[in-house]
Amino acid sequence: MKAKNFEKRLIMTAAACFAAAMVVFPAVTESGSKTAIVIWANSIVPILLPFFIFADFIKRVGNPEKLPLRVYPFAVAFMSGYPMGAKIVGDLTSRGFFTIDEGKHVLSYSLVTGPAFIIGTVGAFLGNTRAAVVAAMAHYMGALLNGMIYRCPKKKERSEKEIPQKRSIAGTTYMESFTASIIAGFKAMAVILAYLILFMIAMELMESLGLFRMLPGEAWSAFAKGIIEMTVGSNMIGICDISIGLKTVLTSFIISFGGLSVIGQSVSMASGSGLGLGTILQIKLTHGLIAGILAAVFALFI
Repeated sequence: MKAKNFEKRLIMTAAACFAAAMVVFPAVTESGSKTAIVIWANSIVPILLPFFIFADFIKRVGNPEKLPLRVYPFAVAFMSGYPMGAKIVGDLTSRGFFTIDEGKHVLSYSLVTGPAFIIGTVGAFLGNTRAAVVAAMAHYMGALLNGMIYRCPKKKERSEKEIPQKRSIAGTTYMESFTASIIAGFKAMAVILAYLILFMIAMELMESLGLFRMLPGEAWSAFAKGIIEMTVGSNMIGICDISIGLKTVLTSFIISFGGLSVIGQSVSMASGSGLGLGTILQIKLTHGLIAGILAAVFALFI
């Protein structure tokens, strides 16, 4: 109880300080919010929204228990990007298809971004397609190795009676289900936008206070920004005056770690499943470290 009270006080204090900072620095708040909205509108909604609707519609009217559940989250996340893996695994865990340990295992290799973002967007940031391909290889191979770390003991297959049954949609038309999926998709987009705005404002505040300038060199400053927000950090690393090999390693870690913004989004998407902040932070930290090591090896061939 004391721990919960302390956590609540800490969160409320942080929220109050953050709100006060936004009042004191209104221009910084406006700049961070605008940047977040641009990233959201140009890079997230066009890619993620259709897949959020698609996945939710399948969940409502399909039979996901007949699909290869340990592959399905990765496949959809591979096509759509962060934080789709967290949403699907969180839903399946909440509905009882996975235990929490099984959900953690599947999430460890399914919380990935799409190749279009890595090769297209990050490749443009780095100005080197081969470096982007290396980052993509490190990201997906890192996810596979990450899954091995969190692998849980095999259990016997559950009987048909033990498998949760799909909710009945009697009296609900496909169009009604599709409309509900659209609403759920836009709700998820709103959550992502809120986290983007939060972390972009935090980054702008840190920038205005000169905290990033305290770090030794522009590369470390860019890397620190990537720890907060992946896309901004990757862009900043791309313009640093360092070798393409080091750029690839730093970017690979950031992409696979996802940044605190993606982690926050993922926690929100997996809410109620038992896969909380500690689990997701641990998964993404090990994924980032593995991807960075792999990129350091692969970068020798750039």
